[in-house]
Amino acid sequence: MLSAVVNSLSTGSFLLSVTDATASIIRSESIAIAILVIVALLVTLTAGLFVTEVFRVVLRRIVLESRTYDKVPLRRFLYPLQTGCWVRMAWVLLVENVYRLLWWCTVVGGIVKTYSYFLVPYIVAENPNISANEAISLSRRMMKGHKWECFVAQLSFLGWYLLSIATFGLSAIFYSNGYNAAFFAEYYVKLRATAKSAGIKGSEWLCDEYLYAKPSPELLNDTYADVVRGAATIYAGGATVSAPTGFAGWMSDWFGITIRQDDRVDAWQQYESDLDSMAKAEDILHGLTYPGRLAPAAMDFRLAKRMNLNPQRSYTVLNLVMMFFIFCFVGWVWEVTLALITEGMFVNRGTLHGPWLPIYGTGGIIILLLLKKLRPHPALLFVGTVVLCGCLEYFSSWYLELTHDGQRWWDYTGYFLNLNGRICAEGLLAFGLGGLATVYLLAPALDNLLARAHRRIMAVVAIVLLVAYVGDNIYSSIVPNTGAGITDYKGSSSSAES
Repeated sequence: MLSAVVNSLSTGSFLLSVTDATASIIRSESIAIAILVIVALLVTLTAGLFVTEVFRVVLRRIVLESRTYDKVPLRRFLYPLQTGCWVRMAWVLLVENVYRLLWWCTVVGGIVKTYSYFLVPYIVAENPNISANEAISLSRRMMKGHKWECFVAQLSFLGWYLLSIATFGLSAIFYSNGYNAAFFAEYYVKLRATAKSAGIKGSEWLCDEYLYAKPSPELLNDTYADVVRGAATIYAGGATVSAPTGFAGWMSDWFGITIRQDDRVDAWQQYESDLDSMAKAEDILHGLTYPGRLAPAAMDFRLAKRMNLNPQRSYTVLNLVMMFFIFCFVGWVWEVTLALITEGMFVNRGTLHGPWLPIYGTGGIIILLLLKKLRPHPALLFVGTVVLCGCLEYFSSWYLELTHDGQRWWDYTGYFLNLNGRICAEGLLAFGLGGLATVYLLAPALDNLLARAHRRIMAVVAIVLLVAYVGDNIYSSIVPNTGAGITDYKGSSSSAES
């Protein structure tokens, strides 16, 4: 499934999803199934709009910031949340896609408008407060007289596209995608300067001046005066916190786990979070990272006495159990949704009969526990996740095949760089990206939510889920979950992962 997600991200398969769903509805003899397919399609398209499409804006924002500043903080991947403009961004991109789709009905108009609307993601990346029609109209005015130029610029990358095909996408991943992004970021900056100097209508929306030039130290100190005072107070206090010792300290340090809430561990984590906030504040004040408070859609920064989304935290056993089942259930829902769209039928994915896919939960938890020491280093964490999840997926496939008379629940035969059909390169890439999202965003956010729940009630829920899960494993070992769309993957457009 994860490899299918990577493929959809690279091909922009919204129309393919619609086509598959339409075919499934036509084939369906049940109104209920047809309704489920429609609902699944809407959920998938909504997720694609708010994640995949908005991510186009996020990537352009990151590249634009990297032109001027030495560092781009990892939190910039949360740009839609930081600005509070996630819905507005998604709406602008939805309108752009609808307009372009309508123009494609004339064929020639679709080609022309593809280049007319080329700058919309860049404009939204600079100022997400802009309305949909304003962004589209401004892009159209800025591209007037430059559409052929843009086409030729894209054509100049033809050699890189061919090399990407020849290397199965590896050259694009490791070089040409970044080169392409940097080139067209510079192209946007050039057209922006031309539009501003010519006074093109709507160019006043392009007002993020500090995206292109660093502010003065005086302006930074004035804008972040409260941060300066807070930092001075922390430095003057000179307070330090000792790291927890003993078995609890060892478990927290190496695996990021606590048996239950521990005041010593909490104090140490808060101290680490404060140090991390101080480092981020110094980067802003020294002009190393973009000052979010000076943006058109301000991104605030405070030295708050809370851990927020600190990825260095330790997780209680209870919270880890609940996260395991959340990951399992979300994975199951995603697989079932894909099956509804592509195959037009409800398929209970996985080796078990319940609504959970253990490989999702197991993968998420072992990333959090076994790769604790790699959390401060995203690049190493990515590599570690690829290796760890690759081993998990490979040996899960091997074990299932060994214990079920050669039966397979997924098969990557024919995929690029697959190993015995058990794992493949693009699937491992997706695992790596998913691991980063889990460690730096999903797990901390879930931990914050679970911390608000009543502990005794949550403990009862966890026990009930564990009993049901163990029972399902025992039953499924006797009566495996098999059938069309589950183990009959050869005739299916998607495959399940245990």
